[in-house]
Amino acid sequence: MYRVLPIAGFAVAALTLTGCAGTWDTLTSRKFRKEPVTTVKHLISPEDPMVVLRASPPREGDERAKAMNRLKEPLAAGLTQQDQDEVIDLLARTAIKDTSPVLRLAAIEALGRFDDPRAAGILMIAYQKAHGRTDGAPDPFRPDPGVQQTGGLAGRVPGRPTSLQLTPPTGFPPETVEAIRCRALEAVGRTGGPEGVRFLASVADGPGSDAAPEGADEREVRLAALRGLGKCRQPEAVVALAHVLAAETGKDTAVAGRAHAGLVRLTGKKLPPDPQQWDAVVQAGVVISPEPTWVDSAVETAAGWVKR
Repeated sequence: MYRVLPIAGFAVAALTLTGCAGTWDTLTSRKFRKEPVTTVKHLISPEDPMVVLRASPPREGDERAKAMNRLKEPLAAGLTQQDQDEVIDLLARTAIKDTSPVLRLAAIEALGRFDDPRAAGILMIAYQKAHGRTDGAPDPFRPDPGVQQTGGLAGRVPGRPTSLQLTPPTGFPPETVEAIRCRALEAVGRTGGPEGVRFLASVADGPGSDAAPEGADEREVRLAALRGLGKCRQPEAVVALAHVLAAETGKDTAVAGRAHAGLVRLTGKKLPPDPQQWDAVVQAGVVISPEPTWVDSAVETAAGWVKR
């Protein structure tokens, strides 16, 4: 009885200091029931992310995901190049190959905060591998066009695969794949490299482009690519956004609007969403404006609410 009271006090302190949502999940978890004092201690003062990620045997998935969310780039934190290489390798494996979409998303977010030049390439591969399937495996969520669809098992030819399989599917469901792709594209935008700009442009252009990767036919994925381009402070990003604005004006309002928002953000020019005016900006030579401060962003958001 007396031992429970201090733990309860720690729990109340944790709720006060760290917020209720994640704290409540922790306090109702199996780990809390098993090790209440240690769990609350780490809730109030989280472990070093490097310690969690290096632990052997590996920690539970939620612990590793939270550690990735807290992770700072080793070189920027004063650690060694060896530490940097170790973390980049770990995040790459997780973002591209892990069977948990939650861990993939956490690794993608961490890579998006890194200045390491390898991050963009890893994120692009993470986008392409977002389906979660092993190489060469068919997509279980898309019917095989070579298989005759039936209302059930009637008409099934023995020995021939059909759309109805009794083996468990491999890969992630479509909504999960879309979420991973969107997060990867936005993270690529934060890296800001020229290779990333080209990749984002190939997705933003949509399925009509010869270079469009898988997933570019999905509207939310294209919007994520445009958000990513809006963060790449390079002239090539402005050219890509102007191209999408010209192609989508009068067709897809959301896509055209997102392209226009990116153009305004990168150039600082308050021009209307008129493709001809933005083409003139491109032809005159693109000049990237300074990164907006948080004050600028707050004022812009407030102005938007006033207009509503």
